[in-house]
Amino acid sequence: MDHLTSGIMGIIGSRFLALLPLAALLAGCGTTQSTSPLAMEVGTSAACVAEVEGRPDFAPLRAKSPPLGEMSPANLGDTAKPTPEEQELARSYLSAVAACTPRTEAILNPRDQAAGRAILTTWHEQEQLYAALASGRLTWGQFNRMTEALGRRMDRQLRTAMVAASAP
Repeated sequence: MDHLTSGIMGIIGSRFLALLPLAALLAGCGTTQSTSPLAMEVGTSAACVAEVEGRPDFAPLRAKSPPLGEMSPANLGDTAKPTPEEQELARSYLSAVAACTPRTEAILNPRDQAAGRAILTTWHEQEQLYAALASGRLTWGQFNRMTEALGRRMDRQLRTAMVAASAP
């Protein structure tokens, strides 16, 4: 699972919820193709985020905040605050990725409720981090460390939810 997960995350390369592909995989409980509303919604959201991430105008953000698992000590320890241009770019990114927000009604069905809540909570917390970055309240290192912490927490929550969902 770890190799598959890292391969999926590498393809998406998302700073904004890099674990969406993992969530889709876990929501499908490891099956190759799932009709779970959660898996379908997360897949749609992940594709949308991937499209936004791939836009060349957001390359400066990717340089300052690489995908989860690819951040260097320099990224994590960066004490620079975003420049006014980077703040504007972060606001533009946050606006663009807003269209990718998972639809609550699609993912909060009873079977997938714990995983759905973990995804939505993490999504909103990541939005708050971007808003803090865009306002200049965070350094790049703080943003990167907090993003990694969110990713680790979501990973734990989704794995726990997957175990609970597969129990008889």
